[in-house]
Amino acid sequence: MNGPASPTSYHWSVHQLTEYLVQVSEPREQFAAIDAALEHAIETFDAELGVVMLDNELRASLGFGRQEVPQCFLGPLRDNEPVEVPDIGRVFVARGDLDKAATRGTGCDGYMLLGRLGREFSAEESQLLQGMALTLGLVLHNLSILQAERTRHRLVETLLDIQKAISARRPLNEVLDAITEGAWELLGRGPVALLLVDPASPELLRPHSLDRYPGFDDEAVALARGALAGEGANWEPSALRSRPLLAAQVVVSGEAAGCLIARPQGHAPGYRDQAELLNAFAQQVSLALNDARSVDAVRKASRDHITGLPNRAHFLQKLEQERLTSVEGNTDLTVLFIDLDRFKAVNDTLGHQVGDELLAEVSRRITTCIRPTDTAARLGGDEFAVALAHTDLESGRGVAHRIVRALANPFAVSGREVLIGASVGIAASAERHSDASALLGDADIAMYRAKRSGRGRCVVFEPYMQEEVADRLDLFTDLQRLATNGQLWLAYQPILSLASLGVEGVEALMRWSHPVRGLVPPSVFIPVAEETDLILELGAQAIERALADMASWHRHATGLRLNLNVSARQVVDQSLPEIVGAALAANHVPPELLTIEITESLLIEDPELARARLTRLKDIGVRLSIDDFGTGYSSLSYLRQYPVDQVKVDRSFIAELRDNATNDIALARSIIELCQRLRIETVAEGIETDEQLRLLKELGCDLGQGYLFAYPMPAHDWLTWQGAVSSRRGLSPPNLVSASS
Repeated sequence: MNGPASPTSYHWSVHQLTEYLVQVSEPREQFAAIDAALEHAIETFDAELGVVMLDNELRASLGFGRQEVPQCFLGPLRDNEPVEVPDIGRVFVARGDLDKAATRGTGCDGYMLLGRLGREFSAEESQLLQGMALTLGLVLHNLSILQAERTRHRLVETLLDIQKAISARRPLNEVLDAITEGAWELLGRGPVALLLVDPASPELLRPHSLDRYPGFDDEAVALARGALAGEGANWEPSALRSRPLLAAQVVVSGEAAGCLIARPQGHAPGYRDQAELLNAFAQQVSLALNDARSVDAVRKASRDHITGLPNRAHFLQKLEQERLTSVEGNTDLTVLFIDLDRFKAVNDTLGHQVGDELLAEVSRRITTCIRPTDTAARLGGDEFAVALAHTDLESGRGVAHRIVRALANPFAVSGREVLIGASVGIAASAERHSDASALLGDADIAMYRAKRSGRGRCVVFEPYMQEEVADRLDLFTDLQRLATNGQLWLAYQPILSLASLGVEGVEALMRWSHPVRGLVPPSVFIPVAEETDLILELGAQAIERALADMASWHRHATGLRLNLNVSARQVVDQSLPEIVGAALAANHVPPELLTIEITESLLIEDPELARARLTRLKDIGVRLSIDDFGTGYSSLSYLRQYPVDQVKVDRSFIAELRDNATNDIALARSIIELCQRLRIETVAEGIETDEQLRLLKELGCDLGQGYLFAYPMPAHDWLTWQGAVSSRRGLSPPNLVSASS
């Protein structure tokens, strides 16, 4: 038995492992896979006893009857070590680890242990058992990945349902019950309870419901009070069943108003994931309570005090009346959901008083675009809605375009000229709408689609857009961890002199490699990040990484210039000059080698603010470039008003350049010649053909970049590429170089 394995025994082992793999892989849950693996192993080796340990916890046992597994059978044992098991006798043991200790391939920390009466395990049997254990470890690892993915999707679906309930103004108790139910389901159906501070007696905690927490005890109360004091969740396992007791604070209007407590059970995710899940549901409680408090306040009046328009509650009542009338009379009803573009920047920089004046003027313009019988309302913030009775989709689209044009004109507020704009979602009443909130929700979804399409747009709701909203929420959840999970990286694309084809500089481009979505385009994730302050964190990280890479390159190539595109939100933020200055100093990069690229739209939206922010950047010594110049806002006179060093002609102009395109050549010539007179450097983006290169050289364009020269490439490929180009003393098109070259 201990000699070399014969061909017959070898095939026998392969057959056993194959049958074993089929049985272990069939279950969809870890516990079922473990049970199947242990049963098969005991049968294969004719063993009497068996256990599976995972993460220092006994997950399965066979052969011990009603008695507990004795500690002597769980200790550190070697193959064929005899063990005296009470009431059973002397057994020989064999052990198989669920992972290879040297490689940690699956990350499963555990083992399978078998015991056999009166007969040792052969070397071949030990080897087969080890193969079975490794197979089980791999299956458990894959199941844990699938479980995490299922949990994430269930969380998104649950949170969407809760958000819909909040938006639909469902009764508060109903919403809170839905939140605790969702937390109970996703945390392994362990005890979950919501405790709220009693407004009349702040020292008292009032349980909202205990039907999901039958084991309410002093430990839960102590942890809840700790969470209210800002001490966070308790990560240590409690004495009760060695399960962790977690707590997440609920905040209303900036003050602690209660906490959500839970004791995860069964096969819930790991402790850190459990805490994140609980915190997500606690945030929903906060949203629901904040929303309820706001609703109670505004219900005292039916009108918005800033605009004089009906408020959200009144509008929904009116819309529901119109919807019922439409259903009874089989008439058309169309709703517009209007969201102002760039309003937050005005409110943040010019103050709330100016913001309120602007909202009042917006409401006046909206009402001039509709009939007296239509209903306009301010829903809150910078959101408005219009109910168009007896109006079909096509007519509603016409009203929406009229509103967009009216709001695109400059506003004069507090002696200043301000440009904003609006995005409009359009939805028509249909059988699927059970109430006014559902109809308005569809218009809201269409509005977000309009905003993502470039702003200043009108979009009609389509059913597929609902799935996009869920995907967008999923994307936003992933974005929250982007700055810390190592998925964010920078690609670099060279900028060349069009006269010599020598490398003058490089542009840093933000990239996101998602483990499931793959390479997420910046056009997808940057607009989502710009909706919150997350873009500031990502932008600061990009600045620091790009300058660190540049510093390392300067040891090999001095004088190389770096172009770095920053978001309009970053430019408006007052901390940008300090972030740039600190990164330059930390990496010992001369400021004149850094060119900050800004979008042209920022200059148009608020000229005075843009001038102040750009002047602060120029004071550091960096160069400034206008990116995507000419994309719809172009006013060449703006070039004289700002301390601009460079203009990047948008790729949409370059793409149309050809010998017979006289109008496009004339337009490109006018931009380049004006920049030459103003001593502003010009860069052509998106050069892809020899014809485009030749025409741009003839027009006198200074620099260029595009696929004709090189694709964007990772930082570690840049020096190799630059060295290859330097050895040839420049490029000789056609010479397309990819990132892998």
